Amino acid sequence: MSADAQLLERFGKSRDELIQITDQHTLEVQAWLSSRSPQAAKFHGKGVQASSSGFKIRFLNLALGCSFPEDTSEADIEAEIEAVKKFFAKRNIPWYWWMNAKPSPANIGQLLQRHGLTYDAPPLPAMIAPISQDLHSLPSYPADIHVWRAESIADLKNASTIRRIAFRFAQDEALNYFEDMASDWLGDASRARLFLAGREKSAPVSIGAVIEGAGIPGIYVMATLPDYHRQGYGKAIMQRLLLEAQAFRGNVVVLTASAAGAGLYSQFGFIRLFDFDFYSLP
Repeated sequence: MSADAQLLERFGKSRDELIQITDQHTLEVQAWLSSRSPQAAKFHGKGVQASSSGFKIRFLNLALGCSFPEDTSEADIEAEIEAVKKFFAKRNIPWYWWMNAKPSPANIGQLLQRHGLTYDAPPLPAMIAPISQDLHSLPSYPADIHVWRAESIADLKNASTIRRIAFRFAQDEALNYFEDMASDWLGDASRARLFLAGREKSAPVSIGAVIEGAGIPGIYVMATLPDYHRQGYGKAIMQRLLLEAQAFRGNVVVLTASAAGAGLYSQFGFIRLFDFDFYSLP
């Protein structure tokens, strides 16, 4: 059986359909995440949308996708590239151009490089898994690890600290990342559900979230404090997130994987579907 046939049998959708919904979900959620801080700003162009948290952290300031109508002139596209650069320059922050799976025009990489942006390697894998899985078949973790949904500002403060340390944010950046979005993480009507893990609720060491976008759930903000790697916390969080994902619509759950996380995710049935490309200014 071909790889495409296996995808159709496993997910009930063709490869192209899976790429489309994964792409749409990821860009929608990334735009939302980078637009929720108090100092956030947005840029709406003809073929590009940009969302900036204002923090000096590249992955929280994003030009997302490239979907210019076919009749858009190259001059208009280049003008919008410059407009995006000016948007971020005015905010004096580092940023990424997060490219969609099938950009239009196809030669956008050449145009970006003409305007001083460089391709950032390696690309970021987009991974998918069936939304309904037998949780008993998933990797186990120590029984004394507890996982709970964020329910207080104290939980959000702990989550901000874990994420900042695990992702090596600058010491004075995103200090209150989750607290600034308290209603998003604590409200039952929100598209986002944040979880923490630890031996005790007073001392969480790992976090992860499931967020709905474009009609399907995705896994986000997976992070564990460095001193607690390979002790089962990531597995505990992932199992809970997959359980929560079953409450959302759709039959697929998606994520973007770092090189460090891809191995863990593959243990939970995730497979690599395609790669997202990134560009940035030196």
